[in-house]
Amino acid sequence: MKHNKLDDEVICNLQLFVKKLNDECSNGALVVVEGQKDVIALNSLGFHGDIFMLCQNGRLIDLAKISEKYRKTILLLDFDAKGRLLTKKAAMLLGEKRRVVDLFFKRMLQSATKGKIKRIEELIKFQEYFEPYLKLE
Repeated sequence: MKHNKLDDEVICNLQLFVKKLNDECSNGALVVVEGQKDVIALNSLGFHGDIFMLCQNGRLIDLAKISEKYRKTILLLDFDAKGRLLTKKAAMLLGEKRRVVDLFFKRMLQSATKGKIKRIEELIKFQEYFEPYLKLE
């Protein structure tokens, strides 16, 4: 597939995003996504940290309980209206429970992809650019 300089920049930014996300998880962070397709998309780029699926594992109260075991909780929900609402609700609840909430990666991902994605599951379209690196691991 032919790609341009913008794609090269996006891929480079995504590689850095995945590396930093993996580093955070190695240091005790939990990543929260909406569902299974989001997990598959992140894994396709080389992510291998702990993930909680908000729309499949269950409720916000379950997230609050599970997040006790982690140093911080990274909210990586979609950029659409539903994702923004879930992010707001999760951040409020976790804040009330005195958990550390991280929204940096959500902003980093939006910046890294230059607005090319609205949902986390769309990251799967970058998989082919990551396959050569994943085979080296």
